[in-house]
Amino acid sequence: MPAPLLSPDAGLDPAWPEYADSVRAALLGGALGDALGARVRSDRRPEATGADAPAGPESTGGPAGELRISDATQLTLYTLDALQEVVEWANQGHAADETACLWLAYLRWLGTQGERHPAEAPRPLPRRIDELEALHAVREPDGTVLEALRSGRMGEVERPLLPHAKGAGPVLRSAPFGLLPHVGWRTLAPLAINGAALTHGHPEAQSSAAVHGFVVHAAVRARREGVPRPVAAAVAAARETAEHLTRPVAETLARLDDAVRAAGREDLGPEALPRLLGAGGAAPETLAGGLGAALRAEVEAPGAGDPRAVFRRAVELGTAHAGDPAAAGAIAGAVTGAALGTAALPPEWRARLDAGDAVAETAERWLREVGALPGA
Repeated sequence: MPAPLLSPDAGLDPAWPEYADSVRAALLGGALGDALGARVRSDRRPEATGADAPAGPESTGGPAGELRISDATQLTLYTLDALQEVVEWANQGHAADETACLWLAYLRWLGTQGERHPAEAPRPLPRRIDELEALHAVREPDGTVLEALRSGRMGEVERPLLPHAKGAGPVLRSAPFGLLPHVGWRTLAPLAINGAALTHGHPEAQSSAAVHGFVVHAAVRARREGVPRPVAAAVAAARETAEHLTRPVAETLARLDDAVRAAGREDLGPEALPRLLGAGGAAPETLAGGLGAALRAEVEAPGAGDPRAVFRRAVELGTAHAGDPAAAGAIAGAVTGAALGTAALPPEWRARLDAGDAVAETAERWLREVGALPGA
């Protein structure tokens, strides 16, 4: 009998041959979705296009030019590096405060954006990731994230800095929580929630971040188990598990149900999914937009047939999201990548990703630290 895709205590095994490839694919897939969506977002602006009509990644020139990541990918990599620091301490026999490591990592990212270090905050020691040039690019970073980090105070669930902050920022950087090995969802959930609370105080933003981590984790295991429709199975497992969260999650679950229903409709026209999933930029809506895109792509082009077609379609639908195409594209790309692996990522897109080397290096350092199979 196959293992459950999300277990309270059992986690992913880095010795699985699929694990390393799914880590690379989740990170690269999210970066590609982010970069293509950022281009769509830019081209939608009336001053840039002379029109308000949304455009897909192909119609905007997509892979024809350089694909530039946004702060979402930068913070995703800093999240992974913070978790790596925790693993490094553990491998040396020491405990570390995971949330503090995340906060210090985000403060180091703040410095890469040309921001002054907050006087009230401790000054973290530099790490290798700080030297990666692509992560110093300033790409219209999330204002809520900047406001929280500039304060020099560490946001907490019990003492939120910005209680009404409900944007998708923490969801976008939460994929790495789903890549942690050896831990179940009971460990994953508080890590993601506390990490989200560093910048976003609204509980639904925090719960949405945890759910994204759940889906990525379940997608890796679904791939391992050979599930025919791994994205659908991962979303179903995450939805069931999310009901056990002790934080408010009703809105996130409702939007997730909307995504599942919309993606499964037989009468769905080619442009209908983004409209059905809404235009809002709140965390639950953006999560639903990205997951709905991944689900629909799997319905239209089953992964066993042509994984690249699934990935392309997932990103195309995600970047059509009326609220934040970069955010929804990143979510769709990360989940689909985790489920299908690097073989699903179009090589011509990867070749044009401005942060491809930074993503690859960060992933390889992570894989070495967690003990993934050499050469896997």
